[in-house]
Amino acid sequence: MNKRLDEALSDTFVKYELGLGTELFVIEELGLDKRVGNYLRARYSPKDRFKIMKREYNLAPDNIVMPIALQEIDGKKTYVLERINGDMLMNSLYKLRGNSKLLYSIKQQLEDTVQTLHNNGYVHGDLVGGNNIMLTKDGKIKLIDQLYIPKNFEYIDAFIKLDNQAVKSVVNLMYGKAGKSVE
Repeated sequence: MNKRLDEALSDTFVKYELGLGTELFVIEELGLDKRVGNYLRARYSPKDRFKIMKREYNLAPDNIVMPIALQEIDGKKTYVLERINGDMLMNSLYKLRGNSKLLYSIKQQLEDTVQTLHNNGYVHGDLVGGNNIMLTKDGKIKLIDQLYIPKNFEYIDAFIKLDNQAVKSVVNLMYGKAGKSVE
């Protein structure tokens, strides 16, 4: 292992490449044909996904987890990602109640980051229920576990719609208004 990677591993988390289960699940939820999932499986390699990760990170480095390396450990491709000093946003919400300034900042960060991805032809795709949003100790969000749908993917509009619904849902959860829409 090279020195840079060895140092990086001491302050990172690792995600194993276990196939495209999440993507295929979301495709089923969107009612898209299974051939879409087969296309993604054929189109992707872990190396391709890692390149997309880096492009997405560079669009919003303050709010997207940084990919450090693609490594093989025990025969499985592994993404080495920066370690986030914080917690999952959904786990932090109770503590944030009443802190309107921080809640507004989180809302703006989330909306701006997702819009930046969309403006550049990418999606997150897995924010439903507040999944995959970390909150750092200094109040910054970090998006993790994007679906890494290829740019200009034929069905990208369906995933953008999913992102937009998810962002509204997360904002509603943040403000404790499960049945009401927050604009």
